[in-house]
Amino acid sequence: MGRDDAELMQRWQRGDAHAFEALVRRWQTPMARFFARLCGRDDVVPDLCQELFLRVYQAAPRYRENGSFAPWLYRIALNVARDAGRRQRSTLPLPGEEPACASLAADAQCETRESVEFVRRAVAELPEPLRLALILRHYQGLSFEEIARLTTTPASTLKSRFAAALEQLRRRLHTLE
Repeated sequence: MGRDDAELMQRWQRGDAHAFEALVRRWQTPMARFFARLCGRDDVVPDLCQELFLRVYQAAPRYRENGSFAPWLYRIALNVARDAGRRQRSTLPLPGEEPACASLAADAQCETRESVEFVRRAVAELPEPLRLALILRHYQGLSFEEIARLTTTPASTLKSRFAAALEQLRRRLHTLE
């Protein structure tokens, strides 16, 4: 994607509206996943995506291809998420709010959903530096070098944060057993 994204940005800067549409189509799903994992709430994802692409639209004249499009986009997305977090702190549903299951097959589905929700909550409860390193590396597939450029944090620090995040999750999930 990398070079294609930079080319689309350049085309859009020259006035090709279809290039921006292509960027939005290409990045909408990965950014939605990023926001859902980072914030731990699906209900805010559409608004965050809209805010992200509005900021990208506004920032496009200032975009300069000096690396990769993805870190530039993730930096804007991170700022959008941080701004939203400042405006309103996340509220997670209480444990009793999950739907009741009617059959054994439904029970298995509920257990799976509960496990997924438990992992989601555990990730959401990580301190932001650990959560960010985990999400960008594990879920978004960025290299530590890309994350370092994005966050202006040394790659060695990010590796330590990633390891610490995994250890905290391991301990937290161990309590589930």
